[in-house]
Amino acid sequence: MAVGQTDQGRMHIRVAGLCFMVQFLEGYDITSMSYAIPSLIDAWHVKPQQFTMALTAGSFGLLFGALTAGLLGDRFGRKPVLIGCTAVFGLFSLLTAFATGLVSLAVLRFFTGLGLGGGIPIAIALATDYAPLRSPRRLVILMSAGISVGNTMGGFIASQIVKLTGWEAIFVVGGLLPLLVIPLLVRFMPESQALHAVDPQARKTTPADLFRNGLALRTTILWMVNLFNLVGNYFILFWLPAILHAKGLTPSAAILATTMYALGSIICALITAPIVDRFGVERIIAGILCLGALCVLSVGLFELPFWLLCVVVCGAGIGIGGCQHGINSVSGALYPASIRATGAGWALGFGRIGQIGGPLIGGTLLGMGWASRDIFLAASGPAACVAIGVATLGWLRHRHDTRVAMAE
Repeated sequence: MAVGQTDQGRMHIRVAGLCFMVQFLEGYDITSMSYAIPSLIDAWHVKPQQFTMALTAGSFGLLFGALTAGLLGDRFGRKPVLIGCTAVFGLFSLLTAFATGLVSLAVLRFFTGLGLGGGIPIAIALATDYAPLRSPRRLVILMSAGISVGNTMGGFIASQIVKLTGWEAIFVVGGLLPLLVIPLLVRFMPESQALHAVDPQARKTTPADLFRNGLALRTTILWMVNLFNLVGNYFILFWLPAILHAKGLTPSAAILATTMYALGSIICALITAPIVDRFGVERIIAGILCLGALCVLSVGLFELPFWLLCVVVCGAGIGIGGCQHGINSVSGALYPASIRATGAGWALGFGRIGQIGGPLIGGTLLGMGWASRDIFLAASGPAACVAIGVATLGWLRHRHDTRVAMAE
């Protein structure tokens, strides 16, 4: 169970702030590849779909990182695993600046993804461990928003430095900053109190524990929610710059328009965080997904002026990209402390299958010559699946809470 106010005062603010910082850097690095693609197309004289291998390799890294780090975090402690993940994605992001071709680019993005994928569930578990009892989901949503802030600020940074110094600087910035943050984590990040309270024998968790003690159905639905949400999310996020560039926008303008998607995710966190603990996070997520689907459809159906395109893409980010923060808070709160990092890691790991599928689907559709309109129509589909799954999770949670109250 999440801890509230302790003798350590407002330790939860320090933990959330440090986790937010790591998530910010991860958000920048996760999307740095998509921000670099328009410039790499011009520099290497290749087609957009040829970057499918690099995008997919990074997603495989995120998958294996999430699965592995969650287990390690529950067994050996959250803090050392978070520091290790930060070092890995910082080092290999820096090395990506020296890639000389598509193969080396893919290899480096895979190892970068290992660190990125591992850091997210550990941060979710830590923030949940220290969240106040009165508002546990609000803290996790605001912390998770660091990813979207990194996406957004990364887009603004990339759109400027790519004009001044070239695509390599995108990865230099993405590599150096995490390495500089590691001393702060070593000095100021505490280990999880909730995990310390767990019997060492109970910390020898396995993924099978996620399906015991009445968790099987909720775990299965949570995995499917992550799967479909990340299919739609990264389908849009990874390929939008290239698709907009193909429609005639300059690389800088394509990056800027895509950045509005991440900005929408931040706005979503700011809107939903104050109300999710009062009205139910599942209900809020299901509602905003409708907005996101409509905005994605509008991008595909209409030829919009640039300013309006940015507004509509921002709306898509609010509805589709932003709901992942709420899903992360559900992942953290669903499981006890002894398996919390494993639960968050494997939920995100299963979702990473969708993240792998998103770039693959986008690259395939581009290779088949699909029009931009049809691609965006297809991208709106997963939102409906996520809404149904989230609503079901809310119903199951309400039923569980009712049974507990009756038993007491």
